[in-house]
Amino acid sequence: MSIQSGNRLVPTLLLSLFVFTTSSNLWGQQIHYDVSIPDPISEIFSVTADLQGVTPDTLTFYFPVWAPGAYDVVNYGHFVSAFAAQDKQGKALQVIQVDSSTYRIAKPSKEMRISYRVHDIEQLEQSPWFGLSDIEDSTRVVFATGTALFGYPDGFKDIPYTVTYTPPQEWNLAVALDPVKGKANTFSADSYDELADAPVQMGGFQQWEFSVNGIPHTVTVTAPAIVSEEAGEKLVETTKEVVQLYSQFFGEMPYDRYLFQYYFKTPSADDVGYGALEHANSSTYQMPWIGEEYLSQMMQPVISHEYWHLWSPKRFHVDALGPFDYQHLPETESLWFHEGLTEYYARLLLLRNKLRDPSDFFNTFSGHVVSLYGIRQDEPITTLSRELPHRPLEDIISLYTKGPVLGLMLDAEIRLQTDNRKSLDDAMIYFNKEYGDHTGGKNFDDHDIIPIIEKATGAKLQEFYQNYISGTEPLPFDEIFPKIGLKVVLVPELGIRLTRSMEGWKVRNVTKEGSAERGGLLKNDVITAVQVDGGEWQLINDLELQPMRFSIWLSQIGGDKVTFRVTRGESVEELQVELDNRRFGGFLPNREASGKALELRQSMLGL
Repeated sequence: MSIQSGNRLVPTLLLSLFVFTTSSNLWGQQIHYDVSIPDPISEIFSVTADLQGVTPDTLTFYFPVWAPGAYDVVNYGHFVSAFAAQDKQGKALQVIQVDSSTYRIAKPSKEMRISYRVHDIEQLEQSPWFGLSDIEDSTRVVFATGTALFGYPDGFKDIPYTVTYTPPQEWNLAVALDPVKGKANTFSADSYDELADAPVQMGGFQQWEFSVNGIPHTVTVTAPAIVSEEAGEKLVETTKEVVQLYSQFFGEMPYDRYLFQYYFKTPSADDVGYGALEHANSSTYQMPWIGEEYLSQMMQPVISHEYWHLWSPKRFHVDALGPFDYQHLPETESLWFHEGLTEYYARLLLLRNKLRDPSDFFNTFSGHVVSLYGIRQDEPITTLSRELPHRPLEDIISLYTKGPVLGLMLDAEIRLQTDNRKSLDDAMIYFNKEYGDHTGGKNFDDHDIIPIIEKATGAKLQEFYQNYISGTEPLPFDEIFPKIGLKVVLVPELGIRLTRSMEGWKVRNVTKEGSAERGGLLKNDVITAVQVDGGEWQLINDLELQPMRFSIWLSQIGGDKVTFRVTRGESVEELQVELDNRRFGGFLPNREASGKALELRQSMLGL
């Protein structure tokens, strides 16, 4: 993989003598980083690492191959140049480059300095921008994840780390690490994992502050236009509502400060994609700029998803997801649990707490169910989880569609088995209490997930797991939905594509051997009126209905046949179409639900 900025002019890096701070750990082992951008136009970071007490016979220094949360091979060492090492007196130490990610230093001294440059990693195929680094001098934007900036000496990830950032003059700085008192722009981390998990932001961003339970939160916004104070405050309020919602759900806020970094970008054909990435004390978002009016509405479910990640997988997780091996991608079958159930709760808790219109939940989940309704799955979601880093984008997206549907069905199964005394909520809270890193808990294996949920709820779930999670059986929507106060909507499959015209709806396309073709409709016919099951004629222009919603409208009215009055050239004809072919069109609350079904829906969805 080539370095895109490799041919640009690189300023000379001056290596000087240095002084170490007093170590606070038993063996005096610590590492201090300095990160600067001497010339923003060059789009290159200058990095030095002062190592104290790190003295094996041969020191192996690694750069990460991948970034936690992104699940994609990046090989950050490909973007490193001018790697060098020297002792306290400034004498060069012998460095051998083993590969793009690995350097070896023979006979390291007790106090030494490593220096290198990191080139801008703005775009990579299959790699989201927010997992890399970017310097844009023209727009005063600098962003980098810790994995893009920092390497680590083998065997010394669990010692204290500090870092000092030197932004270009008059540029702002935001990072979620704890500040070191008395030292400007200097921050501390208990380990390399903590350092690597705290992205840095520099530039001309806007910034807001809010507090929940006395804990400070920062919101930064970088956008193509200045965000008005009103829109900014609305975005902050939306963010705060999510924080309050989840802190109440888990009964804790396991951090001293939190940073939300929002980047909005004008859409272009060159964009790799949009999304967000979670960290232990922050989250980063790159989203399309759609103007101010719908900014908070667009961001709300995305914030909800990333903030849930603060617990899963940041606080409780399978063995493969921490402590991290930065040289090898993790293999886990549990991304359906850590990503799929996260998306379920991201939507569910907003709905249950009336922070989002119910139509959003049902439209979103109906869209997910379309590809799953009544069919055997292509493969187990455990297989997709395990192979995700090597899959194309469309497969990755499917994890975020099937995963939340599994959450919905698993939650329903638990509630039905326990007569609504227990739910998936109880399992999530139990995971955090018993297995959360911050509560002194331990990790668990992929195959422990279902037994842990069973222990937390009392439900028997092995058959569900074998059929629908590690298996490929069609999900039992028709069986489960009525029991939880929901109903499946089946819409007629007419086999026509319609668009508006002055007289009514024009037939743009007719599917071969479809219902409309069998009824005699032709391309370019103009439908002016409809009649359902011999009832009253209704003029198309009086329906106030979008053509794409016509099948749903028919399903709501009911009936077995529809008659179209069409204009065809100079003639007017009436053509009858049998509604004998229906497809899944979504699911909705059943207004006639009562008793236990209604109780379950109200408890589960809040409506």
